Amino acid sequence: MLAGMNNANMNGLDASGLNMGSLNMTSIVVSTIAYFVAAYFIKRWLVDMGIPKGMIRGSVIFVGAAAISYGVAYLVGLVVS
Repeated sequence: MLAGMNNANMNGLDASGLNMGSLNMTSIVVSTIAYFVAAYFIKRWLVDMGIPKGMIRGSVIFVGAAAISYGVAYLVGLVVS
């Protein structure tokens, strides 16, 4: 076995036999869904608070939804792998 392979086969399977490509795709799909759901609810929350539409509100929505999306991707990676 080659030195840098770390028990991986050439077909994308790790030592436990799981296809790592499908794990990455699952994480991408779930985190994308989580991003749009989080953006919707953060936007609703800010509108209910009376925050005026503008660049700051858009940035808060983006950063909040992105943080939630990253967290969901991390949790999916923990659960699936």
